[in-house]
Order: sequence, then C-alpha cells, then structure tokens
Amino acid sequence: MHEAVGIFDDEASMQAAVDALLVAGFGRCELSFAGKQDAAHADETALALADDPKAVRTNQFSPEVLGDVEGSLIGGFALVPALGASWAAAAAGAGIAATTGLAIASGGVGAVIGLGLAALVARRRQNGLATEIDHGGLLLWVRTRTLAMEDNAKEILTRHAAHDVHSRQLLPLV
Repeated sequence: MHEAVGIFDDEASMQAAVDALLVAGFGRCELSFAGKQDAAHADETALALADDPKAVRTNQFSPEVLGDVEGSLIGGFALVPALGASWAAAAAGAGIAATTGLAIASGGVGAVIGLGLAALVARRRQNGLATEIDHGGLLLWVRTRTLAMEDNAKEILTRHAAHDVHSRQLLPLV
C-alpha cells in the first residue's frame, strides 16, 4: 500500500484539497493530518515528518465541526442556565414576566461564558495551525489502494497548492 503526501502553506488550500479528494472518491479514513508531535519530533519540519512512520497523525478537525463545537458551547451554556432559572422561578411561584426575565438574564450570562469558551477552542486550533505552518506547513497524507488513485491524489494535492508532493510505500504492520 502507498500514500501520497503534500505540504500546504495555508489552511484554505488544504481544505480545498480535502474537499476535492472527498469528491474524487477518497474516504475520510484515507486522509490523515499531522497531530501534536511528541518531544522527540516536536522540532522537526513538515518535510522531515512527511516520511517519518513514527510521526503522530490525527483525523481532520474540519471547519464545519469547529462551527458545531462553537455553536454547541454557546447554545448549551445559554440553554442550561435559562432552563434551570425558569424551573426554579416557576417552582417558587414567580409570575410569567419574572420567570421570563430571569431566563433571559441567566441565558445571556451563560451564552457569554459559552462564547468565551468557543473563542478559546478556535484560538487553540489557530495556534496549532500556526505552529505547524511555522514548522514548514500543514501535512496531508492520502492512503491509496491503486496506482491510479495514487496519481489522482498527487494531482489533486498539486492542483491545490501543495508542495513537496510525493508518494511513499507504507511499511507493513508487524
């Protein structure tokens, strides 16, 4: 089995390549990305990691998933306090106006907390991408089952601004 590998200078180009690979019939399980490297590999460049069988790999954290995480944090932190405050106010016999006001206030505070957490998640992801780019770029490996798939993967990577595109043979599992 072989894999094609390419290095990208920005997230947008890599995402465009991922989208094109998926449209071309590659499965998400055939794509892998550089993960947080252990201490022994932390200072290696993307080019050195590209052919290192011990390089840490991960699945893609797509922009869509990031949006889902951010929305869930904001919505969850708004909804839970609002429902709790509404329940408590209603149980205490508060009127509709007081219950509604308490729900809005507590939901707003929760949403602000969720927004802060969502911003932390986004910032952490951006910092990780910036670190990878500083170490030579964003790595994308594409596992291929046939020579035609290998050629197709390399063409797609190249078309979407990857550099140092090449293929390599995977070592058999022991």
